[in-house]
Amino acid sequence: MRLLNPQIRANGLDGLVKMAKGHVALHQDLDRQLFPFATPSEIEDHIGEVFEALYLPEGGLMLHAECEPDVSLDNIETICRVLEKICKPPLLP
Repeated sequence: MRLLNPQIRANGLDGLVKMAKGHVALHQDLDRQLFPFATPSEIEDHIGEVFEALYLPEGGLMLHAECEPDVSLDNIETICRVLEKICKPPLLP
């Protein structure tokens, strides 16, 4: 199996959909340059847009969010909340 870890700003979401969706598994790096400056709503929109564009029911998508020290705790909480909501990880006992 092949796995790519593309940067969204360098490749563009439309380019990733066209070239990779359904052809190769993606370990998708979300836009870390957006996180320090975005509102929680903009972060939610970004993650949702990436997920909707690249998700396939049969799999092949992992979302990755890297946060540097300049990302506020509110934005980190938003990132975690949205990823938990969208990705639906199993509940721990």
